[in-house]
Amino acid sequence: MILQAIGHAAMGHTEPVDFVDFLRQRLEANYFAGAVLIPEAPAVEFLLAAKERRDLSVGDLKELFYASYEMAAHRFTNLATKHLSIPVHFLRTDEEGIIRRSYENDHLPLPTDANGIVDGHRACKEFAARKAIRSEYAYDIYYQYTDTPEGTFWSSAHIEADRTPPHVITVGTDFEHARWFRGRGTDHHAVSQCPAAECCSLPPPELRREWDARVWPVPKSVSHLLAALPIDAFPGVDMHDAVTFVDGLAP
Repeated sequence: MILQAIGHAAMGHTEPVDFVDFLRQRLEANYFAGAVLIPEAPAVEFLLAAKERRDLSVGDLKELFYASYEMAAHRFTNLATKHLSIPVHFLRTDEEGIIRRSYENDHLPLPTDANGIVDGHRACKEFAARKAIRSEYAYDIYYQYTDTPEGTFWSSAHIEADRTPPHVITVGTDFEHARWFRGRGTDHHAVSQCPAAECCSLPPPELRREWDARVWPVPKSVSHLLAALPIDAFPGVDMHDAVTFVDGLAP
């Protein structure tokens, strides 16, 4: 927070005139903080050497500059394409899969509303972020390839277990560029059909027939409010999990 405040002062920010100006200032201040903690020249030198060894890792960048994993992931994201010629994606999701922050220039298909807003929506169950939170990799990096309608993507997911609730930081790229990263040899593989609702938004057909109009969940207000234009009958509720849970309790 201190670095962001210094960034506002260094860039001569004044009181925002509108929401767009507010977002611009916030992005600039956050970028300033990242540039101070992980300076561009030494970071790029380190990353180019790691790419030469085919051993790129956000975790190494974190350790080298004593930054948080999320900060290192953000910094890697804004350096990788320009200096390493690698398209990337970045996600920060909570334990329910709600996307809190996101970025992609590798065409990873992300859920959006009518205005193209991603944050506040739930990531596909087959994405590395969702798989990692349910795996044994609480203190390690979870790697995965995911086949999607836009192609195959490789992702690394790190669980920030010290957050309440835990968050998952995901960084990845398309299949072609996965060869430069540590963890490219993973045998974790998933298939996502999102944004098709049948992929994971809807319960399986047999459960829908059994429980249609008989399950009425109460969503958490925070998840509801995060999505600007929710499209579900019960905004903020994972109906796939809700109906599966109820079916599991049935005699």
